Amino acid sequence: MERSKSLSDLKDTYDVSKCLVNSSREYIRHHILDALIVRDDLPVTHWHEYKSVHKKVYGTPQQELIAMSKWRNNLERVAKHNRDFLTGKQSYSLHLNHFGDLDVKEYFSKFLKLFHTFPLFDPAEDHSKTAYRRKAHHKVPKRVDWRTKGFRPRREEQHHCGACYAFAVTHALQAQLYKKYGFTGELSPQQIVDCSFKDGNMGCDGGSLRAALRYAARDGLIKESQYPYIGKKGRCKYNRLQVRVRARRWATLPAYNERAIEKALATIGPLAVAVNAAPFTFQLYRSGIYDDLFCTPWQMNHAMLLVGYSPEYWILLNWWGKKWGEDGYIRIRRGLNRCGVTNMATYVEV
Repeated sequence: MERSKSLSDLKDTYDVSKCLVNSSREYIRHHILDALIVRDDLPVTHWHEYKSVHKKVYGTPQQELIAMSKWRNNLERVAKHNRDFLTGKQSYSLHLNHFGDLDVKEYFSKFLKLFHTFPLFDPAEDHSKTAYRRKAHHKVPKRVDWRTKGFRPRREEQHHCGACYAFAVTHALQAQLYKKYGFTGELSPQQIVDCSFKDGNMGCDGGSLRAALRYAARDGLIKESQYPYIGKKGRCKYNRLQVRVRARRWATLPAYNERAIEKALATIGPLAVAVNAAPFTFQLYRSGIYDDLFCTPWQMNHAMLLVGYSPEYWILLNWWGKKWGEDGYIRIRRGLNRCGVTNMATYVEV
């Protein structure tokens, strides 16, 4: 049966089922979907298990069938990739995480909303001479991982809100508070989402690291416990009496300079970075050293926190929950500027 005919048949059946009681309609709904999946030679239990694990709910059978089709396509791509991983042809594995029912276009439009930001050339904002360059005499270790130093922030999830810029800046500041004072709490990305419009950010529709840093320097940030994240734009509830920290100085490091990034990570702390997260392999990343040649350095669309390095890879924290990647983290191959990690790394001090 062709997919277009399946959708038509499903719509007709669903229209008839509207006349039935809710329990009967739900019964018919599941059995229609089961029949269609079986015809496509996919085990029914796999799809239902995926929905259960990731708490997926769809408005209509049509929407579920479309999502299932995307899931099936992703399943085939993941299976092919992981066969190569098991035979040593790939250095990383994939899985059907909570993005597994999205195609790349839908994933990109919902989750990758970092605005393009030029490096900080404004002398009024570029504090590199007083902050980064004074660290020039420090010896750079071969490996750094701020998690082993005790900085292990809660793995958060941005949900359907393009707030990566807010998470990257709040976590960079949290790292500074941890380094300087042993602070282990969380700062509020929701505050930046709600309150930084006049700096150029657009709430859940995206923003830039630069605008978020400007806001954090001027108004300061509140603890997340006092201003919780809700995953959507809300009314600004800023209270200066609750401010916990302000960004004192920051700067963008020299582009493509791995040595400069190593030095900043080792001596200053975790860095906010812009990356290209567009490939489907990034969307469905599970573990290993990520090394997709299609993850080019020319399209910066997501912000993350760079927390460490080894001679082989960078370690980055994401905002897509524990079920994405290695408990919320990704290791990206060094030396080739995969995903543009070295394009625009920014440090901040308090």
